[in-house]
Amino acid sequence: MSCYLRHMKKVLNEAGIDPKDKNERKEVDIAIRSVVGKTIDDQCNIVWREVKEWINDEEKEKKLVEELKKNYNQSRND
Repeated sequence: MSCYLRHMKKVLNEAGIDPKDKNERKEVDIAIRSVVGKTIDDQCNIVWREVKEWINDEEKEKKLVEELKKNYNQSRND
């Protein structure tokens, strides 16, 4: 399970994502990994390192939010 979601409240709020349980957090984790180019097999600290780079770069952060809106919310509607 993701070790970094608690640090991503701003991004998740902007994307309209509020995971309520373990399954939803896992879905968000998978969506984030997809956006930043990591896989389910990558260790959490490796993913978090990449995610931090994204959220510390204004353009990448915007892209992360937009991709999460599109990918996560779309998967929830399938």
